[in-house]
Amino acid sequence: MKKLLFFLLVLPIFALRVQLKWVEVHLSLMQNGKATLIYVTRWKVEEGLMHGFYLERIGNEPHFNLHGCFIQGKEGRRKLLSVRRIGRKKYDIFNSSGVSPGEYYFIVNFAEDFLREGYLAYTTSKEHGKLAVLHWSPAQWDYPLQHETLYVHFPVEVRGEKLSFEDANRMGFLTEKWVNQNYRMNYYGQKYKGKYYFSVLFHRENLHPREGMLLQVYLPAKYFNLVSGSKPSRIQRSKGSFSRRLPFYIGFALLFAIVALITSGKEFKRKLILKEKDDLSWVREDWIPPKLAVQSFRKKGKVAKLDKIEAMFLLGASVNNILTAIALELERKGMISVVSKEPPKVVPSPISSGKPNYYDNDFLLAFKEDGNLDKKGVGNLLKDLADRISEKSWDCDLEATKKYYRKLYFHGQSPDTYFETTYSSYSNYYFWTTRSSGYVTHTDYSSFIRSDACHSACFSHDACHSACHSACHSACHSACHSACHSACHSACVSGGAH
Repeated sequence: MKKLLFFLLVLPIFALRVQLKWVEVHLSLMQNGKATLIYVTRWKVEEGLMHGFYLERIGNEPHFNLHGCFIQGKEGRRKLLSVRRIGRKKYDIFNSSGVSPGEYYFIVNFAEDFLREGYLAYTTSKEHGKLAVLHWSPAQWDYPLQHETLYVHFPVEVRGEKLSFEDANRMGFLTEKWVNQNYRMNYYGQKYKGKYYFSVLFHRENLHPREGMLLQVYLPAKYFNLVSGSKPSRIQRSKGSFSRRLPFYIGFALLFAIVALITSGKEFKRKLILKEKDDLSWVREDWIPPKLAVQSFRKKGKVAKLDKIEAMFLLGASVNNILTAIALELERKGMISVVSKEPPKVVPSPISSGKPNYYDNDFLLAFKEDGNLDKKGVGNLLKDLADRISEKSWDCDLEATKKYYRKLYFHGQSPDTYFETTYSSYSNYYFWTTRSSGYVTHTDYSSFIRSDACHSACFSHDACHSACHSACHSACHSACHSACHSACHSACVSGGAH
């Protein structure tokens, strides 16, 4: 009884009471359909210790940029956030030490393939021809919000920072009428590497819990290069997966049938753009769009401490060359030996003066008995490299770091050029090059985005979701999309501070 009384007395000490004040989301689209997202959430911790929150329904397989996930307080100090997957589409965003009462930004950065997810696609209008349509909503929250603002950056160069409705209209930017009715909007040019890109701001105030911000906007198809026929999922499904999903498929089919019956009973024709300017762009001239106020922690000129392999990875060396370099260095240190090339056989050295580091251990774990490398093991190795480099360089000047190591390790050359001219003299160079070939993998945020040219510029998706989006885009755009998104997303919301 005394123990129970003590527990009841100390329980309030551990209580957590928070407010989610507002959310701002930056969405940067690339021509090939990939996208980067930055969620900036403003939390007020009123009581207790807050470690993080749950983020749900942000995509089938987001690629998190751990360097870009952090907590920032008023004093300007930053704490890195960790990401842990705890459900099919549910992620725990947390810091183990947590933060005490006060106000904080929790910032989460990740990449997605909007083409595969079905959020970005081609469509055709009798009035406007072939268009690219963005039909997407960010995560919903189980807290009321003072405001939510979406910044959508398109891969379309513009002349400068200030843009008008007429500028957007000349580019062919179109939107559904309900988008203009629900949100305040503003057009501007977002500066990036000396160029400006067409951006649209969508703003809404006083949102209720679980109230989302659905967008459906259009641009001429010429601004994108969406390649149809995405590769099927690499995820191996068990034999019983279909039977387990059968009730969901049946339910979804009934939902789709209901929507089809409703829409087929009347003529449905929504104009893509209203002819009257006031209906499309009704932002008042005295309205000042909100601005993001998050300072950078990068120190100009500061160089991260990296070894040669890490520098190769940061400078964009090919996966094949990185793996070969690790293997040849392990050989040079006497940690492994090639005892046979046909058939390939490699054995670890029983006595070695060298000490393996983290990627050496990852490489040895990835190496199979048949002399080849396991693809999953290679993915773990590359992810480990990305995570460690993120930790080492979070407050450093990345351009200065690249410049420093390009000169120090590679004598001003690209890491691939230096590697091929330097390591080709090693006795087992061609053996390891053959063993390490064929690894064009997307394992982390950096390699995922780097895999395609920026603005020239992997995920799988449920068959039902993909089929839904295809049918909706080709048939009854607005009605089906709204119904499907309501059904799919209303059950899962983000939040749940802990």
